Amino acid sequence: MWRRISNGLDTVYTFAGYGAAVLLVFLCGLILYSVLARLLSLYLGGVNDLAGYVMATSTFMALSYTFRSNGHIRVGLIIQRFTGRARRGLEIACLAIMAAVVWFFACYMGRLVYFAYIFGERSEGADATPLWLPQTPVALGSALFAIAVTHSLIQALFDYDSINPETASGEVNEV
Repeated sequence: MWRRISNGLDTVYTFAGYGAAVLLVFLCGLILYSVLARLLSLYLGGVNDLAGYVMATSTFMALSYTFRSNGHIRVGLIIQRFTGRARRGLEIACLAIMAAVVWFFACYMGRLVYFAYIFGERSEGADATPLWLPQTPVALGSALFAIAVTHSLIQALFDYDSINPETASGEVNEV
């Protein structure tokens, strides 16, 4: 049962990574439009703000996929010097600390969205976007990242061989 849940979560992370890639292509289109519009003396308010929102969303949506595919810089320089139980203990300690920090951040982002919605905060740009709209996908991305870190922590605790770089490929299951 754990393998099915793990594979399902890896599929969610993969789709989040694909979504982030699509958003990066959209970001390139927004930047290209902005440059061309400036050359042609056209104006569409809020394009620069929208580009910033898209960049933030793509960044946070990609975090979980990147983490699970071992794309983040980690404390491997220290951990790789150890083997066996010492290595597993260090991995668990690092993942536990990281999970606590990332969950704190995800909760903070959720709270930020909540208060932006309650108080009706708007951006200062020409479009006056309600801030909870661009903050929501960032909060979801950070929550997904927290789930991914917790997922790795649970694997380190109960199924270490699946994340051990000496025995596993470390790749996220592709869809």
